[in-house]
Amino acid sequence: MILADRPFRTLLSREILRFTRVWVQTLIPPLLTSILYLVVFGIALGARIKQIEGIPYLEYILPGVALMNLVTGSQMNSSWSVFDAKRERYIDEVLIAPMSNLQIALAYSLGGTLRGVLMGAGVLLIGAPFVGIGIAHPGLLLLIGILSAFAFSALGTMVGALATRIEHISFLTSVVIQPLAFLGGVFYSVGMLPEALRIATLFNPIFYTVDAARYATLEVSDLNPYPTIAVVFLIAVLAFCGAWWAISRGPNLRY
Repeated sequence: MILADRPFRTLLSREILRFTRVWVQTLIPPLLTSILYLVVFGIALGARIKQIEGIPYLEYILPGVALMNLVTGSQMNSSWSVFDAKRERYIDEVLIAPMSNLQIALAYSLGGTLRGVLMGAGVLLIGAPFVGIGIAHPGLLLLIGILSAFAFSALGTMVGALATRIEHISFLTSVVIQPLAFLGGVFYSVGMLPEALRIATLFNPIFYTVDAARYATLEVSDLNPYPTIAVVFLIAVLAFCGAWWAISRGPNLRY
């Protein structure tokens, strides 16, 4: 069994301990930043944009802010973890351990997934009472959160394995993930955009995670929710295949 092997469980435990032992640094600052997004955007824009699709503006943006926190947290965790393993030269011990490449990729991806889910859940747990909303489909929201976190954690695993410099990790976070998150419908409905921008948004993978999470929370969405969830699942599968390839045959795995 893939999940029952002791080396796999050891690596996964290390990945979990990596961020839980310093939770004040890894979990609290992103959580506070997301709460500030809610306060600043909710108050500043909420005074001008009263409602979107009949939902008060602050309620409307809460699922997207939670998903943005989840996506960035899961991606950063796995990408930095793999890169640090290469830089500190202990990736060799991981590679020669009695684990398959699939197990190595899965352990790194699951570690980042847990951090992302905790970060997203933290925003919802604090924001939901503050905003005053319930969650329409909790089980569906949990599924979407896990799939989304796993997808971007696997992406981080792949990039961490392929990166040769710290700048590569920073580029992914600052130049790719964060702009895609802000342009993924977190703070607005895609229906408010011009036609050209609406079409461009359909090529943004974060948009599908945000739209699916918004449906699970508020039962409103820009797209048909269930095909959207299928797209999120497909993104997760493709991202993990990339992570598996990067661990198995990717260049630059040894720093």
